[in-house]
Amino acid sequence: MRPRLILSVLAALTALSAPAAALAAAPPPEPRTEAAVLAASDDWLAAERRGDVAALDRRLMPQYQDIEPNGRVHPRAALIAHAANLKDPSTVPAKQLAAEFRKAHPEVEKVVMTGDTALISYRAPETEEQVSSVDIFVYDQGRWRALVSTHNSHG
Repeated sequence: MRPRLILSVLAALTALSAPAAALAAAPPPEPRTEAAVLAASDDWLAAERRGDVAALDRRLMPQYQDIEPNGRVHPRAALIAHAANLKDPSTVPAKQLAAEFRKAHPEVEKVVMTGDTALISYRAPETEEQVSSVDIFVYDQGRWRALVSTHNSHG
């Protein structure tokens, strides 16, 4: 065979094998359960604290917004940029970070699910300024991804 033909064949084989490799690397779909939504929330928290931009990119919808009690909105890009620039990223294991968060926010009031949407509501009643929060997740491409977080002050 001529070198040009060999290169063409190799290029075609590479192009055909790329989709198969991408499928093989894709993680299995997450279950559509309350436990999976809570695990997604824990994963998101750990990614923020570790500065894991790739995990945040997977876990947050492109339209994600965080809305503070004063109405100020933080877009997804701001949250990812903050994580990327952490001066002292956490090395604490994700499960321990989640346990610490739940200790500070002892009342996970409810996980509500309907179709491809899940809502987690929680609050931190022991703080000076009582804040309740709601995280809304959507099931997208086999994983639970955050769409909106809202925080309300009650104190």
